[in-house]
Amino acid sequence: MPDPIRTFILRSLPLVLCVWSVHVRAQGWTFTGDVTPTWEQVIDRYRALAEGRRSARLMEMGRDDGGQPIHLFVISDGGPFSPDSIHARGRSVVFIVNGIHPGEPDGIDASLLLARALLDSDQLMGLTANTAVCIVPVYNVSGAVMRDTVFRVDQNGPIEHGQRANARNLDLNRDLVKADARNTQALVQALHRWDPDVLIDTHVSDGADHRYVMELLTTRREKLDPGVARFLDQVLVPSLQHWMDRKGIAMCPYFETMAQVPDSGLMAFYDGPRYTSGYAALFNTVGILAESHMLKPYADRVNATFQVMLGVLGVLDEHGAELRRARAEAARNTAAASGFPLHWKLDTTRVERLPWKGYATVWEPSAVSGLPRLRYDRSRPVDTTVPWYDTYMSGPVRDKPAAYLVPQAWREVGQRLAMAGVRFERIMRDTVLRAEVHHIADLRTAREPYEGRYLHRDIRTTIAVEEVHARAGDLLVPLGTRHDRFLMEVLEPDAPDSYFAWGFFDAILQQKEWFTDYVFEDVAADLLKRDPSLRAALVERRAADPDFAADGWAQLAFVFQRSPYMEPGHRRYPVVRVLR
Repeated sequence: MPDPIRTFILRSLPLVLCVWSVHVRAQGWTFTGDVTPTWEQVIDRYRALAEGRRSARLMEMGRDDGGQPIHLFVISDGGPFSPDSIHARGRSVVFIVNGIHPGEPDGIDASLLLARALLDSDQLMGLTANTAVCIVPVYNVSGAVMRDTVFRVDQNGPIEHGQRANARNLDLNRDLVKADARNTQALVQALHRWDPDVLIDTHVSDGADHRYVMELLTTRREKLDPGVARFLDQVLVPSLQHWMDRKGIAMCPYFETMAQVPDSGLMAFYDGPRYTSGYAALFNTVGILAESHMLKPYADRVNATFQVMLGVLGVLDEHGAELRRARAEAARNTAAASGFPLHWKLDTTRVERLPWKGYATVWEPSAVSGLPRLRYDRSRPVDTTVPWYDTYMSGPVRDKPAAYLVPQAWREVGQRLAMAGVRFERIMRDTVLRAEVHHIADLRTAREPYEGRYLHRDIRTTIAVEEVHARAGDLLVPLGTRHDRFLMEVLEPDAPDSYFAWGFFDAILQQKEWFTDYVFEDVAADLLKRDPSLRAALVERRAADPDFAADGWAQLAFVFQRSPYMEPGHRRYPVVRVLR
């Protein structure tokens, strides 16, 4: 890819910005130091950058759970500053989220550097001629204002930084679907207003030690429309890799180790819809996590993050129209598709060899436990290749319904659909619809809360076609739009990040109607006389389960739950699939 700044003549006058240092060298814009600004200083700096400029504007996009405003800084060459106007002019949109984990502030400083570079250099500003840049200066504001020196024990700077969680102790990069945080609600609405072509989320990576400054995580290609996936694989990632190589910044794919050390093999991370990049994929936005390596010096990490941002802008300057066309086709394909897979797993049969710049590993006695501990020997760099697992297999394709019916009683679900830009209709009068109804047959629930909820998994349902009574005011959500994949991921109950999995419908799992044993004994006996199949099922269960056979109350409950007296709503999933 051509170097978009190779001919630039940059200013040589040093610039001192609050308590951090940025200056221009012959080779480009550079961050130095080990200090990151406070949230207040960050916003003051963006205000100063926007003041008197036709191409920049600072606005509020919502509120943090702690009450602070969440800002959005938009760079649009000569304006406009509304998403509709920018899209109408055929411009691409890059949306950068910083400080989702404020203990990882590299992107906060990198974005300040980027904004200043774009606005102060006519040549660099040329990268925005066909691309608008949206920067969330600090997303998790309440986490950012909780500054200390101790939150990131594994991380090499900066001296002070924020904490991972927000004011509600939520990890905002697990909240994209459930949207419990006000932060997330603001971000989701902003993403659907701006509909970015590329989303960049800035982080610092934990995990294995190595010689790479940057780990690049991208949206899973398998979950993108083929045209967008081709752009990701054949244009964006190779161009970014080439760009970083030319800058002398070592970059590798983001990974998890198959065992404790990289030699065991590396596997690509599966980013489900709870994560920013996985959520972006539902709308064929290319999601990028710039994950700088925790043990590298802070300035090196910031500069690497800055170069990822600049590299993305360079790609879009040259290929933005190509990506916009691919995304437009993807929206049409999503609307026309007959269905989508909901489950994915790593394909361990497909393995490549990845060049690897690491360190020798040593196992030695721990000074704490006396047991073997891992140490990376930085005096012994190793250049090798390691197994690389970068393919995920899909499960069966789930057919789309004509529409979903969401009863109005589940208003939190309707609110989240509206936040995501989903259009639905209100049933005008009571009516009967023929629909497929899920009944929850089995599930496993986490024993400990996860991000404020008890997450369900391994959900198994049975499906029956029923006549469903829809009431005036219920939500009818038609399919056949660019939102179809999102709708199936959140409304099919067995999807890993569905609203059901996140506990929005937990009330249906509790049985409300019961019986008094001495009263129900005679009723149950009569039921068994009149229903041979029920009697056979009871006898079979007794024969298979000695504990059940010795428990009279359990046998009464078995009969009750299969009788006309059992409440019909127990484990009946309220959102139904309306048939065509």
